[in-house]
Amino acid sequence: MVARISRRRSTRTSGPLPAHTEDLLRRARRLLLTEVEFVTNHAFQGMEAGYELTILECVQTATTGADAQRAPKGLPPHLARLCEPRLLSAERERELFMQMNYLKFRANSLRSRLDPDAPEPEAVDRCERLLRAAVVLRDQIIRSNVRLVIAVVKKFVTPQHSFDDLLSDGMYSLMQAVDKFDYDRGFRFSTYAYRAIARNAYRTVTDRYKQSDRFATGSYEAISEAIDENSSSATNEQAWDQLRHSLSTLLDRLDRRERFIIRSRYALGSHRQVRTFQCLAEKLGVSKERVRQLEQRAVAKLRTMVADVRIHDILETAIA
Repeated sequence: MVARISRRRSTRTSGPLPAHTEDLLRRARRLLLTEVEFVTNHAFQGMEAGYELTILECVQTATTGADAQRAPKGLPPHLARLCEPRLLSAERERELFMQMNYLKFRANSLRSRLDPDAPEPEAVDRCERLLRAAVVLRDQIIRSNVRLVIAVVKKFVTPQHSFDDLLSDGMYSLMQAVDKFDYDRGFRFSTYAYRAIARNAYRTVTDRYKQSDRFATGSYEAISEAIDENSSSATNEQAWDQLRHSLSTLLDRLDRRERFIIRSRYALGSHRQVRTFQCLAEKLGVSKERVRQLEQRAVAKLRTMVADVRIHDILETAIA
């Protein structure tokens, strides 16, 4: 695409293109590289020409405060603000999904006809306007369903799985559900979204449990077998003291940042409270995703170290 533009430029003039032409080409390329996802409908082909303009006018004149309502009690202020938009009726919900997908359908149709070398300014302007309006409608649907996300993820909160982390994942699931929902199937969006959010939250919790248990499970099982061979309570106490010392030694073999993350995430040592990825990201000055990666790396190191440790040797002194 870029090569064709360059060749055409060289045939017209040896100098640079005017700024407005460069901007138009850049906008056209961005549209052509943007994947427009939408749920098609057989009715779109028969829509009247004025329907598109009606939607755009409604989006332009819409106000965000008109649909506000009282948020559920007991929520922190930042969550209460997220829950202010009014719940959608079945009719309004269907209308918003139809309008959003129709605008994307029209934008994609225009986009497919753009000439990357000589795009028409009117077509580029119209396509961008349609996509912006579709985003406004999408955001309205998302805001009206935030309380659904909160209601679902609260059921999965544990000391190891904070509400903030699960809410972030739940919002992502909600956004994906909005893009994939087929409003013409006859059931409410909340039914579809509830299953998607709950399924993702369950997967997140179980995956993290598996991840955190892998490096410890083998050592605890071996220790339990060693201790069961001798039923003396004094011996058991000595064995568990030795275990605690050994686990502390393994943690000390991590680097400073990994050690801090593991102790903070699992409330070990002086850390009496489980810390969220967001909290640790702010303390370490990195992104939340980077903290997650560092935790995974530290857990992998601990698993390797545990596999190399001979538990019976560690407890030899205690059970001799």
